[in-house]
Amino acid sequence: MSYESIILILFVIASFVSIIAKRINLPYTIALVAVGLTLGAMHLLHPPSLTQELLYSIFLPPLVFEAAIHLRTSDLWRDGLVISTLVIPGVVVSTLVTAAVIVPISIHYTQIEVITWSVGILFGAAVAATDPVAVVSLFNKLGTPRRLRLLIESESLLNDGTSIVVFILALQFIQGSLGSPQTAVIDFFRIVGLGLIVGSIIGLASAFIMHHLDDAMITITLTTVAAYSSFLIADKLGVSGVMSTVATGLIIGEKGLSEVLFPIY
Repeated sequence: MSYESIILILFVIASFVSIIAKRINLPYTIALVAVGLTLGAMHLLHPPSLTQELLYSIFLPPLVFEAAIHLRTSDLWRDGLVISTLVIPGVVVSTLVTAAVIVPISIHYTQIEVITWSVGILFGAAVAATDPVAVVSLFNKLGTPRRLRLLIESESLLNDGTSIVVFILALQFIQGSLGSPQTAVIDFFRIVGLGLIVGSIIGLASAFIMHHLDDAMITITLTTVAAYSSFLIADKLGVSGVMSTVATGLIIGEKGLSEVLFPIY
């Protein structure tokens, strides 16, 4: 069976899962995970392999952009202290806790190759920057307070900067090329800061053009171009594509275009 047919079948199954989950009052994301695990265990379908390029370049930009476009910079400033605590100390603690769990486990079970602390921290940094798509979807269904959703979404969008720095430091330590703390700080501002600058430029240019358009379809198309171009251009320049896409989404959302693009959000 071709990959196109398998993807179509998976979309059909996901649609049926959504209908059934709604009828039995079960969160859609939980039902989808359960059905997915069942299909995987039964080996009925063999979906295409998810490569790094597919996930990083195709799926990630629109997810990040869609979340950023609904945020407001005024809300971010208001809860800046709480969000910063979650983004920096929170991610670092999460990274260390992950390492503290997997390192003893690898030592205790002799059939597993022993994982050093540096490798454990490297792995912890890779998984610390979580994405709460399923959680936010459940929040929307349950009608949780808007501020709680804001904190979760903001932390998810901004935690990549911290995890990138920790990951780079751990990787450089493993490779024996760890520089000074000053170098790490410079890398942080270069990766995150320049990513924000690239995204801001693309966001301002896109918002300016959109304000002079009166065609919703063209506006949606231009928004898609802005989301992907901000990510890909920043990535090609060696800076954070995620931060660039966040900046583009925030600027376009701040210009009041989210109501045009997502009127029923």
